[in-house]
Order: sequence, then structure tokens, then C-alpha cells
Amino acid sequence: MSEKFDCHYCRDPLQGKKYVQKDGRHCCLKCFDKFCANTCVECRKPISADAKEVHYKNRYWHDTCFRCAKCLHPLASETFVSKDGKILCNKCATREDSPRCKGCFKAIVAGDQNVEYKGTIWHKDCFTCSNCKQVIGTGSFFPKGEDFYCVTCHETKFAKHCVKCNKGLVKAPVWWPMKDNPGTTTASTAKNAP
Repeated sequence: MSEKFDCHYCRDPLQGKKYVQKDGRHCCLKCFDKFCANTCVECRKPISADAKEVHYKNRYWHDTCFRCAKCLHPLASETFVSKDGKILCNKCATREDSPRCKGCFKAIVAGDQNVEYKGTIWHKDCFTCSNCKQVIGTGSFFPKGEDFYCVTCHETKFAKHCVKCNKGLVKAPVWWPMKDNPGTTTASTAKNAP
């Protein structure tokens, strides 16, 4: 004589039917969904016995509901990051943790060419001259307060100019001390010194 094989909850016979064993008890699929199934944290519906389930830190999802909180990309078969209770794909997690460009305020992600000066960071193409608005990129520049100038604009705007030729001077000319001591000569290796 065979032992009775019934659903623990509704007592319907399970012989020849699909059933689930949970906590040592046998139950039909209908009772499993009603009494035993985990609830998906995303859609709030039970995860049926024949559905694929994702489990992470005592939370459950249908495999189709397990998506990046930012871009909604499905993550059931991919690596992911959990941050502040949110599930993120690697790309969105990188963007969220990335520093922001001072020029365009978008994230600077790995592989971007960028410029950093005194703790502030720009995309290479966002680092521009405050005067002519041309890209400085990784070229030479002169900081003035919150502004940055390319060499040409800095020379035009701020550099001292020779009274004779009107060319910009980077620093005081070699012969400058002679103006205070007329009649003295100063040896200089500077070319074209007057």
C-alpha cells in the first residue's frame, strides 16, 4: 500500500502533478504561490515556483525585475553593485562615483582624458581659455583667480609689454637694473638687448 501524497495546504493529491518541496513539506504550485513564494521587491508580486528568482541580501526579485535602478538594464546574469540600497549596473555605479567636470558637470569616467588643477577636474575638451574660449586641453595655461588663460590671451591681457616693440615680456628684462643706475653696464647673454 502506498502512502498518501497530498499538498500540505489544500490536501489535493500531487501524484502526476508538478509540486514543490519547501521546508520539508510538499505543496502544489497554486498553494506555493499563495503561501510559500517570496515576494518580488520590485513588482510586489509573488515569485511563482516556475519563475526564475534572484536572491540578494534577504531580498528577492523575478529575474526580469532585477534591473539597474538608474538605466533599467537587466542584471540577472550580470555583475552589479549595491549602493545605498539601490542595485546598479557597473556603468551607472562608475558614473555615480565619478568626479564631475567643472566645465560640463558630467561624470568623468575611466578612460576619459581630463585636466586636473588644484583638486578641480575638467574633461580635456571642457578646459578652455576664459578669454578666447579655445580649448586649452593639456597645453600651457595661466591661472588668474577662478579664470584660466591660454598663453596668447594671457600675454595680450596681462603681460608687461616692451615700450619699444610692444611684445609681451614674461619677466623683467635683463637690463632693467640699468634704469636705476645710469652709466653702468651690465653683462648679459640676452640677445638683442638694447
